Amino acid sequence: MTAISKLRGTQLLIKVGNGASPEVFAHPCLINTKRGLKFTSSANKVITPDCDNPDDPAWTEVIKDALSASVDGAGKHDNKPATVSFYDAWFRGPDAKNVQVWLGDVGYWSGPFQLTNWEINGDRNDNCDVSISLESDGDLGAFIVAP
Repeated sequence: MTAISKLRGTQLLIKVGNGASPEVFAHPCLINTKRGLKFTSSANKVITPDCDNPDDPAWTEVIKDALSASVDGAGKHDNKPATVSFYDAWFRGPDAKNVQVWLGDVGYWSGPFQLTNWEINGDRNDNCDVSISLESDGDLGAFIVAP
């Protein structure tokens, strides 16, 4: 038996572009405990009756209307003004940032994302936690296999 090749949670990297030309992508240390990528589609459901057997239950057809992706990340917040300024500007600004979501060294998805949620929490006798949510802002593009 051959064991599966595993992908550790730390190998799921959310890399944010710096907007330069050429653009440089880096995984922010802010996303240091949890991260995830979710693909969704909005769809219309249509009931298609059977003309030969109109009393039989009809089948539901699903017509995809739109695709989207979302990224969630969480971690312990670092105490760096540059980190807070970066996420504050991204949240307040109208523009998306280019993001790459890497699966280890296998490959990645790439596209524009909006920062739609940014939350900082702290408890007594603990470090501050942070969570972010990103939503795709247009085409995420097909998976790109790493060279």
